[in-house]
Amino acid sequence: MILTSFAVLLPVFFVMGLGYWAGRTKRFDADQVQGINDLVLTYALPALMFVATVNTTRSEILADVPFMVAILAATLGLFVVVVLVSTLPLHHSLGEAALQGMVITFPSVAFFGIPIFKGLFGESSLFSIAVSDVLASVTLQPLTVVMLEIHTQRHAGSEAGEFGTLIWKGLVNSFKKPMVWAPLLGGVFVLFDIDPPAEIDKMLALIGSTTGGASIFLAGMIIAAYNIKLDREVLVNVFAKMVLQPALMFALVTVLAVAPPLRNEAILLCAIPATAVTALLAARYKVYEVQSASSVALDVFVMIVSYPLILYLIGAA
Repeated sequence: MILTSFAVLLPVFFVMGLGYWAGRTKRFDADQVQGINDLVLTYALPALMFVATVNTTRSEILADVPFMVAILAATLGLFVVVVLVSTLPLHHSLGEAALQGMVITFPSVAFFGIPIFKGLFGESSLFSIAVSDVLASVTLQPLTVVMLEIHTQRHAGSEAGEFGTLIWKGLVNSFKKPMVWAPLLGGVFVLFDIDPPAEIDKMLALIGSTTGGASIFLAGMIIAAYNIKLDREVLVNVFAKMVLQPALMFALVTVLAVAPPLRNEAILLCAIPATAVTALLAARYKVYEVQSASSVALDVFVMIVSYPLILYLIGAA
């Protein structure tokens, strides 16, 4: 079992290491990195998630409701708890609390999930990645942006804008992203029994097949851009993300009776490091920058040990 998990993870860490080396040695400039980012998030990943979704049956989608509930509870539900703890006992600002919540609850399934899950569970597991990424993208990301906007306006000495307007803008911006609307469109096709032509499926699958290697290579370059600073808060963030969130998901899938393989997939989704979007938002809004970047980078190094261990404990490999 351990050998199987390492056989799946070794190529991931190898490609990520290449990306890290490329980032540290400045093999790609900022525009080139942005180009690879656009390739993955705007073209390859949405195409792959659309194909994964339309190849799912209506009965499978309806049967996945407990899985979706578990994902929402372990991400959005935990996010609310973290924000309350961060703002009340820890006395963080609203912006700091939002980013701390995101760095603990939003796994980077777009970068890490696809190559790992395809190796462990096969092509069928891509649907769970699409579901979890969409649910997080249309809940956590807009909510975090709204809280950051309110934080910015407060510190600028101006009144916060209409709360409903901020939420609406955040949702609109999220739904404009192909990585959000593509799998949702695929879900609509499935629910209404619309079967796209096989030629379209093949065309999208071809560009989608580039997602795995390109996303992991890009993740390595992004991590290389950060300098890790260890302090108590960063260590707490990493522990909460890489240990507590998977443990929470284990409890949820047990209570909700989520059946394998979705049971194991849900736990392993939460064991993936935090999304680099957190660090990008922190840099944009000039808040919680060091903690966000350090937490994201350290998550990846912890994953080298924690992921094989979790695979062994849940018997997924």
